[in-house]
This record gives sequence, C-alpha cells and structure tokens, in this order.
Amino acid sequence: MAKRQRFARASPDATRAYTLQPVRSKVARLGVALAWTVVAAASGATVAVWALVPKGPAHCPATSPDALHAELADAQLKLEQERAARAALQKSADSAQATVAKLEADLVFLRSQRGGTR
Repeated sequence: MAKRQRFARASPDATRAYTLQPVRSKVARLGVALAWTVVAAASGATVAVWALVPKGPAHCPATSPDALHAELADAQLKLEQERAARAALQKSADSAQATVAKLEADLVFLRSQRGGTR
C-alpha cells in the first residue's frame, strides 16, 4: 500500500492573530515585582546607612615621642646595615668580575699560543 504524502495547507484558523498569554497570574507577577522592589530598597538603605555612619577617629599611635624616636633610630640603623651589606656585595661582585676578565684574557693568550704550535 502506498502512503499518501500530506502537504501543509493553510487552515482557516491560521489567519487569526495570536498573542502571547502570560504563564503566571497577575498576582504572582505583582508579588515578584514587589519582592524585588523591597530588596532593592533595603539594599539601598543599607548602603546609605553604611556610608553615613561616622568613621572612627584617625589612627594615631598611642606611644610616647620617646618610643617613636627609638623606633625611628632602630629603622635608620637597619637601613645603614642594609646599605653596608649591599656595598660589600657590590665590592665582591666587582672583584669577581675583574677576576673573570683576567682569566678570560689569560685563556685567550693561552689559546693563541697553543694554536701556533700545531
């Protein structure tokens, strides 16, 4: 048996205008909108209160001037020690660089001497 192929035909109902129908009721949609409005208002109020709360006093050290002077002297001593350590390291690096340059010169000389005896 041969099956008949059906072709799409425009039905008389196809000419009607269709509109989308909401899935939720109006009460549910208004409830969700009201909930979001309450959340937005509460968060805005929270931010406003947080911004307007007076901040604590400026942080000032509660130590005496003598303690601050001693701390400053200690920091200056540590800075001088670091400078001395850096200077010693630089002097050592310069010495090592001079030694390397001397050894390279000796190597070039020795290679030139060896090349002539072949």
